Amino acid sequence: MKMKILALMLSVALTGAAEARNDSRFRASAETVAEVQNNGALPPAAAYLEVRPKLTAWARTLKTMFYPLTMSESCLARAVYFEARSESTLGQLAVATVILNRVKASDNSTSVCGVIYKGANRLNACQFSFACDGKPDVPDDMGAWNIALNITTLALTTDEEIPDQQMQIVANATYYHADYVDPYWSKSMHRLTKIGRHIFYSQG
Repeated sequence: MKMKILALMLSVALTGAAEARNDSRFRASAETVAEVQNNGALPPAAAYLEVRPKLTAWARTLKTMFYPLTMSESCLARAVYFEARSESTLGQLAVATVILNRVKASDNSTSVCGVIYKGANRLNACQFSFACDGKPDVPDDMGAWNIALNITTLALTTDEEIPDQQMQIVANATYYHADYVDPYWSKSMHRLTKIGRHIFYSQG
């Protein structure tokens, strides 16, 4: 019975990943669905429907974290999640904008992941605190994680200016920090604006 439940969970997870990329190769077969529905040892359909959104979210998480073509999205989404998940959509997008601006400003074509995890081998001494705090970078709030993924998609794909005055102000921001700290480097930066608990800067 346990093996069948695990097989069902894997099928749902793969189906969720397939739906995310419109791929029908891994969709659960009609026979599998029929077996699940007719097997009294498996959870009732209602329980399956309750757990499916969570499994689909985890499937999206695994896809984003481990597919080579989405490593940049994975790193950026994790930065948005761990640095700004309590912020508004605008605040999260502003954090993503800073990271992407840092990538553009890099002298050696550093990747998104390279910028985010620069200095991550030094405990509590890197550019983005979540990357070197010694804790695993695995999201545990699927709702917030999905928002971070959506913010990442918006930040990476939009070609138009977002019609918000504050976002236009931070369009060239390359640094930010929380309002409860006072880093030494902020004195040499040009303060742009504050969104939520973060203060944004450009190089002065």
